[in-house]
Amino acid sequence: MRIVLGLAVLLYAHLTWSAEALLIQSPQSEDDASYHYYVDLIFEVLKETQGEYGVAKLVETGSSYTQNRGLNALESDQLTIFWAGTDPKREKRYHVIRIPLMAGLLGMRVPVVHRSQYQKFLALESAEQLKQLTACQGTHWPDSYVLEQNGYRVERVTKFESMYSMLRQGRCDYFPRGIGEVHAELEHSMNQDMVAVDNLLLTYPMPMYVFLNKRNMQLAKRLEQGLNAMVERGDIFEFVRQHPATRGVFPLGKYHQAKLARLTNPLLSNSTELDNPLFWLQLSPTSEGGVLESE
Repeated sequence: MRIVLGLAVLLYAHLTWSAEALLIQSPQSEDDASYHYYVDLIFEVLKETQGEYGVAKLVETGSSYTQNRGLNALESDQLTIFWAGTDPKREKRYHVIRIPLMAGLLGMRVPVVHRSQYQKFLALESAEQLKQLTACQGTHWPDSYVLEQNGYRVERVTKFESMYSMLRQGRCDYFPRGIGEVHAELEHSMNQDMVAVDNLLLTYPMPMYVFLNKRNMQLAKRLEQGLNAMVERGDIFEFVRQHPATRGVFPLGKYHQAKLARLTNPLLSNSTELDNPLFWLQLSPTSEGGVLESE
């Protein structure tokens, strides 16, 4: 599979003036490296299905959205496609394509901390110690609810670009990032004072799904067909391994020595295919670093 990376929006926008325009949000900030991953993946899905459904182009609206606002924008047709973490209310209100876009890496979370706090996190021995510290998370991110329901302290933050600023200011202690997101973000010149604590992972199942307006069933059929074809060929896993935003996480064996803080996700519906091996990359059957147990 040849993966076309970067500039997907611009490339598709110039293919033809008659292409179907699909509205997507713009990046939340310069740090939002995972944005390009999702855009490039959707670009691949559109190419996969172009012969049957015709040419489409992805058009940035010029605005970024919190998860709740982005989902609401689907109903008013301000957006055509929105990707977000899932919960039962979202799955009931919108059409959801139940294929994890990042192959499960979103639920493998590494704490990002200011360099001055790195040694403190290396010394953590129990989940209870971690629970005494405060995590920055998005106001409307399902992850915030997951952490809170598992007994973790969370400072909910509206704007993505504020997360790293709050770490610098000491308003929160760590920012849990998916291992598929963190490496590209920390390469940004503005984040050189931040570091990932790679010997500690918070893990829970958290699929990132595509959501659409329920009226848009033709596009839903197209995206589901294209994603399923990529899944069946193993191309989703290959895409994750090759994309600039996610390739830094591989090989996953680098995390085998990490201590795991295992969390439950009460937001998953019964329709979540947790046992489908084509959907989820596995960190390891058992981590050699052990489990960060509660006291």
